[in-house]
Amino acid sequence: MNELAVEIEPVPPAPVPVEPPVRLALGYALALASAALYGLGGVMAKDAFKAGIEPSELAELRALFSFLVLFVVLALFGRRHLTVRRADLPILALFGALGIAAVNGSYYETIQRLPLGVALVIQYTAPLLLLVIARVLGRSVGRRLWIAGALTLVGCYFVVGAYDASLRQMNAPGTAWALVAMLTFAAYFLIAERVVRRYAPWTLLLWGLLFASVAWSLYRVPTQLPWNVVALEWPLIVGIVFVATLFPYVLSLGAVSLLPAPRVGLTSTFEPVVGAVAGAALLGEILQPAQIVGGVLVLFAIALVQTVRVRAGGV
Repeated sequence: MNELAVEIEPVPPAPVPVEPPVRLALGYALALASAALYGLGGVMAKDAFKAGIEPSELAELRALFSFLVLFVVLALFGRRHLTVRRADLPILALFGALGIAAVNGSYYETIQRLPLGVALVIQYTAPLLLLVIARVLGRSVGRRLWIAGALTLVGCYFVVGAYDASLRQMNAPGTAWALVAMLTFAAYFLIAERVVRRYAPWTLLLWGLLFASVAWSLYRVPTQLPWNVVALEWPLIVGIVFVATLFPYVLSLGAVSLLPAPRVGLTSTFEPVVGAVAGAALLGEILQPAQIVGGVLVLFAIALVQTVRVRAGGV
C-alpha cells in the first residue's frame, strides 16, 4: 500500500513582539531627544530675531522650508507617506494650523516680548493642563504623575532663572502670547495623540507642515517674506529647518505614538534644562545653584514619570 506523501512547508517563526518596557524606553528616549533639539532651536530663533527676521516671518519660513524638504525626501524615498484618507483632511488641517503654525508663531511672539525663562515657565504649564484634561475625560491619572507635573513646573521655574526679579519683566501682550503658546502646545499633543496611530510620524508631519504653510500664506503672501535676509542668514535657516523643526517634530510624534500625550508633555520639560546647559557650555553663562537644583528637580520628575505603569484607560 502506497502512502500518500504530503509535503508540509515549514512555518516561519512568528515575529517577536516588542515588549512594553522596550516601547516605553524608546518613547521616553524619543521625547527627551526631541526636547533637547527644541532647546537648541530656541537659541537659534533668538539669533534670527537679531538678524532682522520677525517672529511670524520666522514661523512661516520654518513651515515652508520644512515642508519642501520633507516632501522632496518622501517623494524620493517614501512615497507611501504622501497619501492620506480624505476623511482625515479636516483634523490634519487643524493639526497644521493649530498644532504647528499657531504653536510656532505664538512661541516666537512670546520670546520676543518676554524673557525666555518666563516664556518657558508659562508654556510648560501645558503638561499639567494635559493631565487635567485627561482626568476630566475620565482617564485615570496616577498620583505620581500629578507630583511629577508639579515638580517639572517648579523645576522649570528655577532652571530658567525666573526667580531673578530682573528676568520677570512681564507685559500684557507678551503674557497673552505666552498663554496662547501654552494652550496650542497642549492642543498639539492632544491632536497628535489622536491621529498618530493612523499614520506614521512622517505622514502626519508632512501634512501638518503643508496646512501650516497654507495658513501662513493666507496671513502673508510668501513673496513678502524678507528673502534678502534669508539669503544672508541661510545657514541659520537651514539649522532651524532641521535642528528645530524636522528632527524634533518627528521625534516627538514618534514618542506620542508610543506613550500617552501627557507623559510626552511632562518629558518635554527637559527642554529648559538643555537650554541652560547649552548656554553654560557654548556661551560661557554661569549656572547659579538654584538653576542646578531646578534642573535636578526636572530630571527627577521625568524619572518619576517612568516609574508609573501605563494602564488601559489611564495616562
